[in-house]
Amino acid sequence: MSDKTISNMFDPMQFQSMGHTLIDLLTDHLANNLAGKDKVIQWQAPVLEDLNWRAPLPQTPSLSNEDFVQKLAQEILPKSLAIHHPRNMGHQVANPLPVAALCDLVASLTNQAMAVYEAGPSATMLERQVIRWLCELIDKENWQKAGGVLTSGGAQANLTALLAARQITLSRNGNSNVWKNGISTTPNLCILASEHSHYSVSRAAGIMGLGTEAVIPVACDENGCMYPKALEQTHQDCIKHQKIIIAVVANAGCTATGSIDPLLEIGRYCQAQKLWLHVDGAHGTSALLSENHRHQLEGIALADSVVWDGHKLLYMPAAVSAVLFKDESHSYAAFSQDASYLFQGHHHEDEAFNISYRTLECTKRMMALKLWAAFSLYGKSGLGALVDQAFAKAKLLADKLKENPNFALLMAPQTNIVCFRYLADLNTEKLNGHQAKVRKHLVENGLFHITQVTLNGTIWLRVTLMNPFTSEADLDALLEAVGSASQKLI
Repeated sequence: MSDKTISNMFDPMQFQSMGHTLIDLLTDHLANNLAGKDKVIQWQAPVLEDLNWRAPLPQTPSLSNEDFVQKLAQEILPKSLAIHHPRNMGHQVANPLPVAALCDLVASLTNQAMAVYEAGPSATMLERQVIRWLCELIDKENWQKAGGVLTSGGAQANLTALLAARQITLSRNGNSNVWKNGISTTPNLCILASEHSHYSVSRAAGIMGLGTEAVIPVACDENGCMYPKALEQTHQDCIKHQKIIIAVVANAGCTATGSIDPLLEIGRYCQAQKLWLHVDGAHGTSALLSENHRHQLEGIALADSVVWDGHKLLYMPAAVSAVLFKDESHSYAAFSQDASYLFQGHHHEDEAFNISYRTLECTKRMMALKLWAAFSLYGKSGLGALVDQAFAKAKLLADKLKENPNFALLMAPQTNIVCFRYLADLNTEKLNGHQAKVRKHLVENGLFHITQVTLNGTIWLRVTLMNPFTSEADLDALLEAVGSASQKLI
């Protein structure tokens, strides 16, 4: 390969030209999405679609810059889920702020590795600033000594928090370094978690060598919220069986229903019993941005650790999550190992800026820029307005469902997630299968993107209302589409 070819790969003018073309293409894509002009998804059966992507490995260039853009325009973007479409109501994945996507372009080109301060100086400072802001939102007074890190997703954030909880809890019980010595000498470790906890909690237990059965479910009420009394009873039962509880995991917006546990009661009990409280607030912690809804998280400041996803109700591109610790020193407990080629033995004040001490990731991208930009450009008030609007739309849909005799509403929504089902004249088993058929019909015909959830053996249709451009007319159209599909499929 010639020097000229290599030079062309990094040519700034080619980057500028292609960049302008891509921005124009993505601008049209965004505008069409927001206007709801096309289907939410151009459904293709994955087995058949996979056959279209079985090209041989290119040994020499197979596309020009123009061909590449055409491929994006004609084959890739049209077959993507229209994430900004008003009728995209599926998973807890934000329709990201456009400026945040531009920040990801900056992060990708500058490629700050961030293992140590010198590998990403500005990226490190941005992250520290964003972490301080998030901790301040939890509690400006009582979280003054707080800190944490950003991670690539809530699953990794939950794992990091539980690793720290294990180290701190066991050190209090005389096992000073479980990271180094392992858990073989400390049997019967367990985690108490809401029965509606995210699967990443049991996955973390498996990764930590505890086994998934070490996660002991705590019963919830009919609204999906943990019973404080059930927590007390489960805890006392663990004491009887000589189990060591490394953490209690409460939800602030569980994945299934968006329910928020009674954090104040749970927090007070954990403090009295000296139990580490971890709040998985991946979805719901953003309610702290809203003056109308922050009261729903009363007691979150009693937590020892909190997870908060940016790619949910902070409207960031995936994936960026914060794992926050009330005592910043606890953030160093998750990972306790030496890497002399990274950490040069500078005095403590300098070492605190090397993020790799506190995260699973060694090479880590500049995640904080997009969060810093969003807070700086729109303020807490602007981001809070997005949360208010999402929660209001969920309430509006719930009110419509309650008024319609053809539907059953699972519960009044506590966040922006609504679960419901169509009441066809079928037996219980067939009615369950019917909900799944209706959902499949809507998705595969590109009408709406919604999901489903099974609770106590009952299947419910589930929508997550994120898009500020989803209108009341879209909600009416959803109910009409569900009813129409139901009649066709009976």
